[in-house]
Amino acid sequence: MGIFRRKIGIALSGGAARGLSHIGVLEVLEGLGVKPEAIAGTSMGAIIGSFYCSGISLEEMKSYVKSMNWKSFLLFSDLVLSRTGIINGRKVEELLKKFLGNRTFSSCRIPFCCVAVDLVKREKVVLSEGKLIDAVRASISIPGFFSAVHLGSKILVDGGIVEPLPTEAIRKMNIDFIIASSITFRRDRDKYMKVLSEGNDYNKEDFSYKNENISKNKKDKIIKIKKPEGLRRQYLEKLSVNKVLDTSFSIMHEELIKNCIKYADIVIEPEVGDFGFFDLIHGSQIIQRGIEAAREKIPEIKRKLRL
Repeated sequence: MGIFRRKIGIALSGGAARGLSHIGVLEVLEGLGVKPEAIAGTSMGAIIGSFYCSGISLEEMKSYVKSMNWKSFLLFSDLVLSRTGIINGRKVEELLKKFLGNRTFSSCRIPFCCVAVDLVKREKVVLSEGKLIDAVRASISIPGFFSAVHLGSKILVDGGIVEPLPTEAIRKMNIDFIIASSITFRRDRDKYMKVLSEGNDYNKEDFSYKNENISKNKKDKIIKIKKPEGLRRQYLEKLSVNKVLDTSFSIMHEELIKNCIKYADIVIEPEVGDFGFFDLIHGSQIIQRGIEAAREKIPEIKRKLRL
């Protein structure tokens, strides 16, 4: 009887800086001996996926993330008001060129594809031919932030607006088992809901208190929220354009993920909600979140892949 072997595909979600967690996920999978037949990426997932498939080691990626002066990188990015975005992307292109050079999809050691959206035809595009740098640059073009990419007759932007987790794309690459690395914002959302339900960080005047005898030796303080203006005021004071955009993209990401995740056989979800959209400065911590999330799934991975 032959040895059972799955044709494994890995889908890497978008998520801007938070997508660096995919490096940690891939590190754990690599340590387990998981050998993907193909990888698909969207947005930051496209960057990590293209690097990995073209032969760049995870250690090299981790070292670069740790050593790079991201504050300077972001500060001196090319902020220009163009027709299709406020950042023309030259700094990002320089970074991509450093790692990808003139590599093509056909030169990848692992088959790779990435997802973008064509504004002309208003449809998803799965890119799997030509230069990697052109395809990846298109896949990361967050609408309104990075200028769109003209590729042939197409005008391309970030694939995350239609398929933030490219499970449909990976299904078409001759694989029969999908491992998805999909960032989640659960920790940040749960923290906010905890504050809302428990009344933490409220001002004293926002509460009314009532003591009731629970037993002979114990009294519990029952807190009744009179009005939530304290929390609302505190939340509004912390809002900024960046926070509004960050939260809006996060909500859109989570809603779209629901349709993508159903195709995955194993879902690894790094908890990165407490990091910002462009929080590259904390890249090493974000990578660690990927490692932690993947480690939690080791028993399931071993069982389903018969490792």
